[in-house]
Amino acid sequence: MTCRARSCKGCTWNTSLVTMIASSIALEASSVGVDIGLTPVLNMFTDPRFGRHSEGFSENPTLSAAYAKAAVAGYQGDNGTGPLSYLDHSKHFVSLAKHYAAYGNAAGGQNAGPSHFDMQTLFDIYLKPWQAFAMHGGRGAMASHQTVNHLPCHGNPYLVNSILRETFGFGNGSITSDCNDISVLAQYRIAANATQAAAKGLQGGVDIDSMCGHDPSLHSYNRLGDALSDGLITVSDIDTAAGHILAGKFALRLFDEPLVNDTAPSVLNTPEHQMLAYEAALQGMTIAKYPTGQWPPIASTGDAYIAVLGPNGGCPDEESSFEIGELAGVNLEHGAEYAQSVSSPSRSSSAASHCDAQTNMAGPNSQYGDVDIKTVATYLKEKVNGSTGRVAYSRGCEIGNSSTADLEKALQLAANATHVVVVVGDSLMSYGEWHDRDSLDLPGGQLKLIEQVKNVTKAKIILVVTSGGPVTFGDKNAVLDMADYVLIAWRSGQMGGVAIGDAILGHAEPTGRLAQGWPRNVGQVNGASSPWLQQIRGKWVANARGQTVDPDGRRYDDYKGSLSTPLFPFGYGLSLSEFKFDALKATKTGDEKAPLMVAVDITNTGDRDATQVVQFYVQDPVLPWVPYWKRLIAFDKVFLKKGEKRTVSRAVDWLDLSLHDTHLEQRIMPGVYTVRVGDCSNTDVLTTTITF
Repeated sequence: MTCRARSCKGCTWNTSLVTMIASSIALEASSVGVDIGLTPVLNMFTDPRFGRHSEGFSENPTLSAAYAKAAVAGYQGDNGTGPLSYLDHSKHFVSLAKHYAAYGNAAGGQNAGPSHFDMQTLFDIYLKPWQAFAMHGGRGAMASHQTVNHLPCHGNPYLVNSILRETFGFGNGSITSDCNDISVLAQYRIAANATQAAAKGLQGGVDIDSMCGHDPSLHSYNRLGDALSDGLITVSDIDTAAGHILAGKFALRLFDEPLVNDTAPSVLNTPEHQMLAYEAALQGMTIAKYPTGQWPPIASTGDAYIAVLGPNGGCPDEESSFEIGELAGVNLEHGAEYAQSVSSPSRSSSAASHCDAQTNMAGPNSQYGDVDIKTVATYLKEKVNGSTGRVAYSRGCEIGNSSTADLEKALQLAANATHVVVVVGDSLMSYGEWHDRDSLDLPGGQLKLIEQVKNVTKAKIILVVTSGGPVTFGDKNAVLDMADYVLIAWRSGQMGGVAIGDAILGHAEPTGRLAQGWPRNVGQVNGASSPWLQQIRGKWVANARGQTVDPDGRRYDDYKGSLSTPLFPFGYGLSLSEFKFDALKATKTGDEKAPLMVAVDITNTGDRDATQVVQFYVQDPVLPWVPYWKRLIAFDKVFLKKGEKRTVSRAVDWLDLSLHDTHLEQRIMPGVYTVRVGDCSNTDVLTTTITF
């Protein structure tokens, strides 16, 4: 089991790592006979209320498109020739991406809710990752549940046949419905009955009706014979769909080599794949806050008493206590009456014993088997206990309810700790498929836990957020201010606890940057906090109504009683050193596929080796419509030793520079472009211009 979800991979800003992870997943899956993987998930989740937020890469179309290209290369091998070429199915499978299209922008953030937007937004934002997927050989797609501009995606021949197959070049790739969705066409009332639904689904481009459950009335493609007899479809319609399916089977060599070699034991969960899971967790982990010059949070463990608290920090059987006399060498200056600690043995996970903290970290749709998933508490005990230091764990509160039954014990541990690590977040039942939210605040009793811990301890508070999407921290995010360190760890996979522990102890560098902006509260959702969501506004700026000005020059109108700027902007993440940008250049290449080259010099001017993510953006020229404020066009992740200088240059893909005009023609618009570079979406260090 390796890290699959956007929660860790999307924030790595490392496409090479995504390709390696996809290759490892394909190797493991194909070794046990899997021919098709329902991956990558290309949902553009722009509404963090949506419970399936962790199943996509990013809210940004350029970043998502880059990951789509990287993932398909790993799952299928480097095959740009498309669905009719052979795959090596001993180590690759058909990449069937989902959910086409615009699944992440549902009304109210609710699963399967309708999506409505203008066609330019549909093409330039929500369809862009799919265009990249098709252009780079993707062979399968799953149509999404919901309607887009009043038509269900699985009954929309324009969206599926005209756009995906013809315009984007998906061609003979195979398209499947989601669970029993063809029958839902009748419930949408664009079909009168199951027979009409089957006909509309087939003519809408869906080759396979994915059937779930044992109710035959939901299995609509069983009615295709009736649809043919009624003249609703033709034999040619059936032949076309069957041809797409058979092409995929031939390409997988299923008619030549129907059985796989029994290689599973040698390739499943290998040390190499575990290291990839570790790298995904570490490179996706984002430092959101730390005192200047004071990293790592726990620099020495010799006499440390570390209290690990929070429902995602450990398992119930990791909680135990011992007497004050056993705390030799531990600092108890904050009140001996609260002295308790824990030193339970390392737990070995099994298929029957994974607790919530482990499954919440691993994420949805994970198959655990006998995979060991260390919690933060487990790993810190392994690294610290046995010296004069000690690690204690208490759950402290619940995620699913506001119970405070365990709060007193957690406060006893915190009051005497030299370091307090609070691991909070959400669960698969509080935030997941069919578990959408109307609040982004940490659920259950977690906000109260942090508040009370702050009241009883003088130790630095290290807040670790393991979640499937953005979270907020109460009124005006006051609880966030109580933490000295904030580490956003996402649903970080089987090696997440190890990566979090190494980050806290300074054994490894977290290098993630946010793949989506974090709103300050749920009222900001789909507001000005996302760089591509905010369009250039004239009247308000001219009247100086905007009360907040971002470093990159954007203006926002504040809400009544709160700021409208994001809590954390897209691309945000703190580095462990200081960096200087110089000599930004933008040069036309003459290459139709990559018409622009951008380059900048970056120097590590700090006192330690560290990683930085260089982000290139562009502001569009004068256009016949109001453009977005700016667009991400390229990025690179670089590690520099202290004092090291390097030139970072990136070729800008035609797909990332082009736009769809009001006639939906995709092209590079003529005019003067402003190229910007920085380390975050709201900070431009240097700018230059280039004319097309």
